[in-house]
Amino acid sequence: MTGRVALFSSALPGWDAERVVAAAVSLGLAAVEWGVGPGQALSGPDDGARIAALCADAGLAVAGVAVQDRDVTPATPKAGAAHVALARELRAPHVRFFAPFYQGGPLRAGQRRARAGVDALVELAAGLPVLVETAPETLAASPELALELVGHHPARLAGVLYDPGNMAIEGHLAAPLALAVLGRHLRHVHVKNISWSRRGGVWRWAYADLDRGVVEWPATLRALRAAGYRGRLSIDHLSRRPTPGLLAAESERLGEMLEQAGA
Repeated sequence: MTGRVALFSSALPGWDAERVVAAAVSLGLAAVEWGVGPGQALSGPDDGARIAALCADAGLAVAGVAVQDRDVTPATPKAGAAHVALARELRAPHVRFFAPFYQGGPLRAGQRRARAGVDALVELAAGLPVLVETAPETLAASPELALELVGHHPARLAGVLYDPGNMAIEGHLAAPLALAVLGRHLRHVHVKNISWSRRGGVWRWAYADLDRGVVEWPATLRALRAAGYRGRLSIDHLSRRPTPGLLAAESERLGEMLEQAGA
């Protein structure tokens, strides 16, 4: 398995940190990205020493800290201070926040408040990159919207986590255009897939296997390679209840796709 592939702990709901680390080691992965929040392997940002020791003992790098708490966003920068401290303690390459959720009202006003929060987090992080993720229902649903929040900062201080699976729900741009928009602000990538079906007269989305959803991952990986992206790719949500077998199958498939893409 390529050293660029990481395991996002949030892909394994209900698994504790020890089990996440064991899974990453068994798959030959190089790193774990830690989701922090209610119901996560790290329920809060105050367990850094234990997690750092777990990763060090297993020979795993930390691929990032991702805040999985709807109440901790750039709209609440003071609440993010402990998560920034956790990322530093774990020697993570970045700390990721979801952008505030759009709840109606003037867009520009919401963006101004979110940018001010990003500014506060960037100042607090003091050189540790602060990322927002392309995520549905938020003020960063697409690459161009994400850049509205972080693009006024140098890419070394603030950037975007590109999640084309999320953008299959809201904010879709074809990968070459999305990556051209993000440019140097592209800092990390999540890997999952999404399928759509119509039930009861309503279109609904669900998680899908990597090679069975609407995201064309081979083409996306080729686009990432063409754009010069050489960073990590974290395995995100799985299509059904996580098991070691399903995780191994998806990891193997991603490795095959990367090899085929020359990445």
